[in-house]
Amino acid sequence: MFTGIRGDTMIKEFCKNYGNAIIVQKNILAGVVLRFSKPLVLSSLTLTVVVSCSGVSLAQQVNYILDNGSVEWTTNQVITGDMIIGLNNKGVSATITNGAKVSVGSDAMIGSSDTSEGTVTVSGAGSELTVVRTNAVLGNTLTIGGNCLSINCPFGGVGTLNVLNGAKVDAREITLASGVNSRGYLTVSGAGSVLSADSFSANSSLDADATLASRPSSFLTVENGATVSTNSAGFNISDTDGVANMNIRGAGTSWINSGNAYANGALMVSDGATFQTKYLDIGSSGEVLSSGANTTMTVTDKIDLDGRLVVADGSKLNVANTIKMTKDAFLIFGGRVDNTKLGADPVAIDTRAAGSINSEAVIDFGKTETARIVFNHTDSGYLLSNKLTGNGSIASLAGNTNVSGDLTEFSARDNVSGGVIVDGGSKLTIKGDLGTKVAPDSTTLPSSNQFWVKNGTLVIGGETGSLVTNYMGTEFYTSSVQVWGDYIRDYRGLSKGVYGTLAGNGTLGTTFIDTGATLSPGDSSNPIGSMVVRGQLSFNDGANYAVDVAGNGQSDRVSVETLKAANGNIVDGVWQTSDSGGKTLIGQNVSVQVTALDAATSYQDGQTYTILSSAGGIQGQFAQAVSKSAFLDVALTQKTNEVDLTIAVKNTTTPTPTPEPTPEPTPTPEPTPTPTPEPTPNPSPGLFDSVAVTGNQRNVARALNTLQQSGQSLALYNSLLPLSAEEARHAFEALSGEVHASALGTLVTSSTLLRNSVNDRMRASFNTVGARSAPVMAYADGDTKFDTAYKDMPLFTAWGQGFGTWNSIDGNGNAADLSSSTGGFVAGLDIPVSADWRLGAVGGYSRSSFDANDRSSFGHSDNYHLGMYAGAQYGEVSFRSGLTYTWHQVSTNRSVAFSGFNDHLKADYDAGSFQAFGELGYRIDVSTVAFEPFANLTHVNVQRDGFNERGGISALSSPSDSLDTTLTTLGLRASSDFMLGGYIAKARGMLGWQHAFGDTDPTSRLAFVGSQSYVVSGTPLTKDAAVVELGIDVGLSDTATIGIGYSGEFGSNETSNSINAKLDVRF
Repeated sequence: MFTGIRGDTMIKEFCKNYGNAIIVQKNILAGVVLRFSKPLVLSSLTLTVVVSCSGVSLAQQVNYILDNGSVEWTTNQVITGDMIIGLNNKGVSATITNGAKVSVGSDAMIGSSDTSEGTVTVSGAGSELTVVRTNAVLGNTLTIGGNCLSINCPFGGVGTLNVLNGAKVDAREITLASGVNSRGYLTVSGAGSVLSADSFSANSSLDADATLASRPSSFLTVENGATVSTNSAGFNISDTDGVANMNIRGAGTSWINSGNAYANGALMVSDGATFQTKYLDIGSSGEVLSSGANTTMTVTDKIDLDGRLVVADGSKLNVANTIKMTKDAFLIFGGRVDNTKLGADPVAIDTRAAGSINSEAVIDFGKTETARIVFNHTDSGYLLSNKLTGNGSIASLAGNTNVSGDLTEFSARDNVSGGVIVDGGSKLTIKGDLGTKVAPDSTTLPSSNQFWVKNGTLVIGGETGSLVTNYMGTEFYTSSVQVWGDYIRDYRGLSKGVYGTLAGNGTLGTTFIDTGATLSPGDSSNPIGSMVVRGQLSFNDGANYAVDVAGNGQSDRVSVETLKAANGNIVDGVWQTSDSGGKTLIGQNVSVQVTALDAATSYQDGQTYTILSSAGGIQGQFAQAVSKSAFLDVALTQKTNEVDLTIAVKNTTTPTPTPEPTPEPTPTPEPTPTPTPEPTPNPSPGLFDSVAVTGNQRNVARALNTLQQSGQSLALYNSLLPLSAEEARHAFEALSGEVHASALGTLVTSSTLLRNSVNDRMRASFNTVGARSAPVMAYADGDTKFDTAYKDMPLFTAWGQGFGTWNSIDGNGNAADLSSSTGGFVAGLDIPVSADWRLGAVGGYSRSSFDANDRSSFGHSDNYHLGMYAGAQYGEVSFRSGLTYTWHQVSTNRSVAFSGFNDHLKADYDAGSFQAFGELGYRIDVSTVAFEPFANLTHVNVQRDGFNERGGISALSSPSDSLDTTLTTLGLRASSDFMLGGYIAKARGMLGWQHAFGDTDPTSRLAFVGSQSYVVSGTPLTKDAAVVELGIDVGLSDTATIGIGYSGEFGSNETSNSINAKLDVRF
């Protein structure tokens, strides 16, 4: 017998016969670790530890109890009775590792009383804990026979079981926290880790309808590729501060339950994990949340839903049969909601992307009238295509949702807060008929559909459909639609600033459009809508009726019909025996808003449309027809049973020109530009230029005035008519094609880099001020091959230079800001032609990019350079000159977008730029510093070919264009040699003033198909700018030099910066 054991004790050898035993008394000190190197059979509750010696057989069941310290098993162990880790004390632990296998013949209990805390950790591949044909009770008293593994037993103990790193635990039944005050913690983590049981329960109840007490939290975590396998499962673990206490998470992680699962607590399946069960019962206190891409929940039979089921963030829910919703069940797509207040609308807690459900699953609301589907997501086009049955409700709180399944057996009804609620600025589209196959109740009137549009848009029907309830041959149009606006009142009091919209196509029951709300037939996919109201249509004071119009006399239209009473009807819940309904009621200050026009109809002579017909007559009248358009006159004509809308272009003082149209752009990669007629004088404001402010806006607007009234020209013309003055000005700028003019300016700006490279080379060839400290490479025979290039001898030199620059030019209120960048390289050869002159040739490549963000336009140019240069040195006087030509391949992209219009356009064309330049300088030496005042004169000519844009109806064509710009620069260069760490270095700099004249405002002549041409101005060039250069070169050897330099150009509207690093090597 060992008593008072202290420290870490290894027991290696024991008895030779059964009489030898180790008895471990209860007074073992806390913190003691017993390690056994041989298998043990443990006996009786006297805590006697008996060695299984050779030839000895134990006839009695033996138990193992550890109540102080810890034990570590590294070899196989057999316990024929119970195993208790933590009987009365805290801090008790057992570890199974190193591939050990521990077998328990009866029950295993971890933390068995209210004062105990026990932990068992099974870790590593091959390590196992097996409770043979028994229950595993995790965290409380055993309630079934003598067969359980218990973590926490009846009096509120705390138990922890960790299955880690490929270990395995197997039991017949596992119970997590079976007592009222107990707590259990179970973690299964790591690839290959397995927990298996016939049944699993948490917080001691398998009844999904049980009411949760305020019991301490327990936690189950399955993660990192681990696996749980059960035949049945039930849990009553609630969440803590919105965080589920049962988590299955991570790719490769799974819980496979082959039988029934009962959830009356919080379960989260996330981050690519899998949960599968045959049947799932979610109780009234239960919440199951599936979240994350590649996360899958599969139910091979059905779901009974009385709590909340949340499908979010791209996860997938697969249900073989039916989701049966009862009582106050919530099926939520997206973020969680708060529905704790009885009778209140659900309130979004967080908004997230939605998950999906297989389309074969049927969602059955039964007759509860309180169950609800909630859309609370961030998706722009979420689709729910499942069949819906029974009486329930749909709430759209966020996102755009299409409900397109079979709805004929579904009645949108909630006896507390309405059948369909649209709020939160969301959009809900319901396609198809509601309730057309629901049989009537023989003793009570069937429920009617209720639709409440608060702050959002409800679209009915799509192309066809009804929000009506139609029963068994007799017409029951009992549905009602309430579209809220301006304010809503509910149990929360007064909420300001919410506006609803009812849109779509189909048939409705009695419909109410509240103050500030809008009735707008049609949808984005089918803008021209037709609605039928069977009952009564009411526009409350300040409501709106939005109308789109189309060709062939078509427009949005609402028909209010009378219900025939041949067999009797129910109208608004009242049985009618005579014809009823068909009336329209219009309150005060109700307006008709014209929001879109037909692209193929000319409105210059006016068009009339019938927008409302009402069989029972019209009471009241619309206050006005309004349009935000700066170019249209709209008027209403009201009759006894109809309202007509007339639309016409406003009269202008300028007659409509009739030019010869230009053909539509061809899609060929290199189209031949079409000659564009010159514009005719237009001194008086026309239709569109009456709202223009800038020169570009005015020129574009005048060209748009001349668009032909047919084909794509008319379509472009009509797309502008509904615009307000401000929207029209934005449209003119988007349509202008300004980027083509700005591109010409970019070609002028980028010419500086080639010019500076040639000038740098010529200064180096004569070793003038600011030249690089290392000579260029010289090629000659014999001993002269390493002489410098500027030596007076018959040789030729080769050189190369890389360059890059970033420019930003501000707009001038007419043209937009322009940013550009150019990078490339040049190389050249030159030879002396006399004692004082050198002559050379240069070639290279560069690429320029330009971007006018405010015009949604960008482009680039591939540039190929070729040129000649010459320079001379006469004492202190230096002369440098050059002629270069660059071939440009230009590509542009621009987007044209304004209210109701979107187009994308591309163009490719060739251009060329020629420049001639000369520079004169005089050297002045002052001590160790050399100065050179200089003057530079440059002329740049850019010629651009004509082009036709490719794209839609706003595509432009252009003839050839040109630009001539002259630049002068006056400045001072300076340089000085000095020693830097044993190397010869040269510091250099330049400061100057550059002036531009000639074509400093680049322009292009453009035309739309079917219009006269116009001139658009691009971003202007800087007329006056300061130019600066700074740099340092270091000669690493006689043949190599490194350098870094900066150059900048700063004008009132331009900033240009260049940073370069170079390496010169002499061969």
